Amino acid sequence: MRIAIVHPYPVHSGAVGGTTRVYALVRHLASAGHVVTVLAHSTGKAEADRAAVGDLASLGASQRLFPLVKPPLRARLGWISGPIPYYVHRNRNPALEDELARLAPDLVHVEAGYLAPLLDRLDPRVPRTLAEQETMSLAVDRLRTARGRSPWELFLLTQRRKIAAFEQQALTGFQRVWAISAAEAEHLARLLGRPVEILPHVVDTRSFQPGAEPAAAPRLLFVGNYAHRPNWHALLWLLSQVWPRIRAQVPEAQLEAVGPGLDAAKRERVERAGGSAPGRVADLAAAYRGAAVFLNPIRSGGGMRGKVLEAFACGCAVVSTAMGMEGVEARSGEHCLVADTREEFASAVVRYLREPALRREHGRAARALVERNYDPGQVFPRLEAAFSELIEQRRRSVA
Repeated sequence: MRIAIVHPYPVHSGAVGGTTRVYALVRHLASAGHVVTVLAHSTGKAEADRAAVGDLASLGASQRLFPLVKPPLRARLGWISGPIPYYVHRNRNPALEDELARLAPDLVHVEAGYLAPLLDRLDPRVPRTLAEQETMSLAVDRLRTARGRSPWELFLLTQRRKIAAFEQQALTGFQRVWAISAAEAEHLARLLGRPVEILPHVVDTRSFQPGAEPAAAPRLLFVGNYAHRPNWHALLWLLSQVWPRIRAQVPEAQLEAVGPGLDAAKRERVERAGGSAPGRVADLAAAYRGAAVFLNPIRSGGGMRGKVLEAFACGCAVVSTAMGMEGVEARSGEHCLVADTREEFASAVVRYLREPALRREHGRAARALVERNYDPGQVFPRLEAAFSELIEQRRRSVA
């Protein structure tokens, strides 16, 4: 199969968040002998773009990156009042659209619904699939209760109906649509008026493995790209509402916020609260293995948190909100502890710190869970089979 994957960012092995699933998918498809081409917006940084292209070339796949052209101010102001959401206009990329049409692949796969207009110039007979990682209308709904909302997020709240109308219209053009969790599948099914299947996040269980010995220090870890606002919202809540309660009971506890997107002001805020913020680390699996407890205090946004799967794969004890566990078939008290109020969340963390045997028991169960359900070798064959079925249907209709 000749498969084109359209993505908003360059795909590479050092990516974080949802891009890690796309990298794993490319590796799976290329290793199965398919011809894979990724088309994405460039970063604008030549060295980073070259590294990403080379990264996929080492897998036997190609990646083509196209700069986003910034339109004049008058055009951008017109986007605000028009019927299409602003961020959809912002992601139009004529050079990418032309290249996709020229490629004429057997199938196009997209992992962000707002990129649907990039397929407008494609032969309408080419099958199109979408595996939505974060449904924007659902994420915007959840902003209503988020702390520390930015001006952009406040603007998005005013655009909710426009966003839902766009999704309802644009996503009907895909022959198959997958959501990343049951909550997102239910939301999309109501919006589209048709059943929506689930394609979960994945974790490479070969790269993320438990350590030989469990962590001894009372080190607490949160991982995220803090440029993604739900992660910053979560960290703010953790620092202000939960962390003081943990320290009051376990004064020797340490808190570390790992990942990109913390500028000097945000880093200072973490340190002022008594935590540390090392930023991006070279070996993320080692960071999980060194933690006594992984914290996942997500309270806004959508999608499925790959960091939970990474922590599980490393045998970490995990305390999460219910929203933070969406899409993960884990049970509180067996694989992790789930808590939503600040008091319950702090108490669950303290319980794990005081009961190392419970941490080990839940860590082993969590590792077994991801091996069964979330390894790429368990997830992607279903997607590959769907691709093959759609391509064969097209061939029969043309013959």
